[in-house]
Amino acid sequence: MGTGIGIGGLASGVQWRDLVESIITAERARNIGRLETQVSDAGRRRTQWQEFEKLVRRLDDTATALRSGTAWRGVGTAVSPSPSGRALFAATASSAATPGAYAVEVVDLARAAKLSGGVVADPAAALGRAGSFTVAGQTVTVTAGDSLNAVRDRINALNTGGTPTRVSASVLTSATGASRLILSADQAGRGGVALVDGSEGVLRDLGFLDSRSRTVSSATQAIAAALGVTMPPPSTIEVGGRTIAVDLTTDSLASIAARIRAAGVQAEVQAETSGGTTQFRLSVGANVRATADANSAANLAALGITEGTRASVRQVVASGGVFTDAGGATATGGTLLTSLRRDGTAMNLQVGDAINVTGTRGDGSTVTVGLTVGASDTLDTLLARLDDPSGGFGGGARPASASIGPDGRLRLEDATGGDSRLAFTIAVAPVSGGPATPAFGTMAVETTGRARELVRGSDAQVRVDGVLVTRPSNTIGDALPGVTLSLQQAEPGTTVDLTVTRDQESSLKAVRDFVSAYNDVVSFQNGQQVEGQPLALDSTLRRIVNSFTGALRTQVTAAGAFDRGTLVGMTLSRTGRLELDEAKLRSVMSSDLPALETLFGAAGIGGAMRTATQEATRFGTGTISSQITSIDTSTGRTRSRITVLQQRLDERREALIRQFTAMEQSLSQLQSQGNQLASAVAGLRGTTR
Repeated sequence: MGTGIGIGGLASGVQWRDLVESIITAERARNIGRLETQVSDAGRRRTQWQEFEKLVRRLDDTATALRSGTAWRGVGTAVSPSPSGRALFAATASSAATPGAYAVEVVDLARAAKLSGGVVADPAAALGRAGSFTVAGQTVTVTAGDSLNAVRDRINALNTGGTPTRVSASVLTSATGASRLILSADQAGRGGVALVDGSEGVLRDLGFLDSRSRTVSSATQAIAAALGVTMPPPSTIEVGGRTIAVDLTTDSLASIAARIRAAGVQAEVQAETSGGTTQFRLSVGANVRATADANSAANLAALGITEGTRASVRQVVASGGVFTDAGGATATGGTLLTSLRRDGTAMNLQVGDAINVTGTRGDGSTVTVGLTVGASDTLDTLLARLDDPSGGFGGGARPASASIGPDGRLRLEDATGGDSRLAFTIAVAPVSGGPATPAFGTMAVETTGRARELVRGSDAQVRVDGVLVTRPSNTIGDALPGVTLSLQQAEPGTTVDLTVTRDQESSLKAVRDFVSAYNDVVSFQNGQQVEGQPLALDSTLRRIVNSFTGALRTQVTAAGAFDRGTLVGMTLSRTGRLELDEAKLRSVMSSDLPALETLFGAAGIGGAMRTATQEATRFGTGTISSQITSIDTSTGRTRSRITVLQQRLDERREALIRQFTAMEQSLSQLQSQGNQLASAVAGLRGTTR
């Protein structure tokens, strides 16, 4: 605080402000400086105790590892290489593992199921499908205004909260105008994606399931004749929202499939061979319902239409035009090439014209075949050339077959379901010369090949010593006690050796860590013995370290021949440091590991050391904690004394300033009165003259 008066020795001529500061500085040095030195010294001691506490805690950690026995039970694993050079699995072991050798065969890996729906042009457009289905037991309700994106969001909304479906939905766009809904299981296992369609058949309309007919003996024979029964009168049925006419007395599976495809819905005839007998069934990629026709339900019952499976869809490439003969009748295999018409217009194929077919099979391999038109050549002649296994689409690793459908369209169908690159074009080089012409028209994909089951959910299968173990995960931790197998690749029939052994190196490391931690404590104490160090000659520090040394000298009669640390390679040097003879320790580990566990156990060196370290580091009541608390308490009192003394010095400064200021004021007044008196005397002298 200041007086607000700034005379500062003008009257007295004395620089008393400097004198005041000198007085205050001297008094501060005498009364406060000593206390501040005490605070600084206490801070250095506190820091050193904190550093020492860190070292003791590390010693405590290493002693705990020896005391608990985990340091001695370390095990390692070794997996022999597969003859193929592939890494089939990795293995890790805990202290609970039992050393031994095991024969392991990875039969199969666990996989998370992934399903694909049908292809739609616009994922944001309304699908026009209404109904419900369940995913993992939870109901998904779809309205006619929902798009593919909306269905995705409805499914994902159920994969949240306390009872998630563990099924995620996404929309995959494979090409412009080709999007599909993908359902993925969040976890591996053969449980896969559990789907149940509702009565409305929404899942079938979305393409996740097909609709299947009963099997018949022929794909091309009339169904009534193939089954040998009388069929209901003709009617219509609804397929994927389209109305299809059927007459089972005259229709075959092939003709019905062609009619459904012509309406824009995926359909195919599938062959199934069992016991040397081949049967055929109709597979439709949409829901099939009865219409209002009186005989519709009866015809569906005769076909035996049911909810199907997740079978793959085979790609079909078809002609855009319809072929007929010269009389306008739908073309068949027996129709002469020279009499073919396309969409009612004569193609004018001539004898000697060259028909050139180019394309790719489903696997992308190229095909180039040709035919020179002869007078008796028919569509069957062309189909045979297309199906030629030596160079046509019927050969290669992924063959396809050609046909002329009852709707008069030329088709090429992949024999394998799934994504396909099947495609072909037909050009005609006139015998009269001139450029080739696309007389057969454009060939386009009628049914997109795709796999409904992109990944089949499966459990992991591993055979251990001949015993088959099945788990829904590729991480198997309960086949061998204490051993975790992480499966990486399956290789049925290949057995590799897994060896579980005691890990002496991990045990040695645990002892090395213990020795290092003890020596760090000793080094700290030795460093503090130098004059001027914060804890020099501190008896508490010496007592704590002595307790650790005493723990090392613990004798454990239960350990038998190895009842002291010196007998297993641990000795104290003249400088107080702990030294380790690793060769001796290895020998004891090999000959009597239980003795080591006992020596360093709860009743041995490990237990004694941990008791000593805990006594030193226990929060609040431990020796080190008490030292730090004592320093903090003492420092707090000293700081309070400094505050009080500083306040007194500030008051002393103000008092001195007031005294000197009063003196200056008095001197100034005396000087003013003296000046007035001198002036008066001078005036009197002048008057007298």
